[in-house]
Amino acid sequence: MARKKTPMQGPVYYTTYQVAKFLGVSLPTVVNWVNSGLLRAHRTPGGHRRIAHNDVIAFARTNDYPIAAELTASGSSRKKVLVVDDERDFSDLVREYLRMKGDLEVEVADSGFQAGFTVARFKPDLILMDLMMPDMDGFEVHRTLRDDPETRHIPVVACTAYRDQEVDRRLRDEPFDGFIEKPLQLDALLALIRDRLGLDAA
Repeated sequence: MARKKTPMQGPVYYTTYQVAKFLGVSLPTVVNWVNSGLLRAHRTPGGHRRIAHNDVIAFARTNDYPIAAELTASGSSRKKVLVVDDERDFSDLVREYLRMKGDLEVEVADSGFQAGFTVARFKPDLILMDLMMPDMDGFEVHRTLRDDPETRHIPVVACTAYRDQEVDRRLRDEPFDGFIEKPLQLDALLALIRDRLGLDAA
C-alpha cells in the first residue's frame, strides 16, 4: 500500500505495480515509461522505484488515461481549477503554468458543453472561463452555473481577447468573480486566482 499522507509527511508515493493497476497497463509498460523518462520516478535507498501521486495524475492527464477512483481518493488537498477555452494551445499552457508555479490541480474543457460535464466530475474550486466560444459562450455557461445550487458558489474568472463596449456591458450585467484580458500575463493570472481562492502568495 502507498504511504498515507499526514500533516507531518511529504507526498504520497506508489510502486510501479500500483501505477500499472491504476492506469490499467502492464507492469513492464510502467517500467519502460520510467526508464525512458516519460514518467518521473524516485529510487529508495534499497533501489526500488517510487512514483509520486502528482506525477501519476499529471502523466494520466497528459496521455489521456482514465484517472482511477483510488487516485482521486488519495490525492492531495491542492485547490482545483478548471480552464474552459476552445483554444487548446492556450489552455494547455495555462494548465501547465498553474500546475508548476501555483501547485494547483488543473483540468481543461474545450467547450461550454464539455465544461458542464467536467464541473460535475472534477468539482473545481475556481473556473477560468473564456467568454467567446463557438458552441456555448462563457456568459451562457456562467448563467447556467449560477442557476444551479450545486455550482453557484464556484468563483468564475472571465477572460477574453475580444473586449469591446458590448463585452463590457455584459460583464457589468453578469458580474464574474474577476476578469483578465488576453494575452494573459501568467503571473498576474496566478495572483488573481490565489486571491479568489484565499491562498497565500507564493
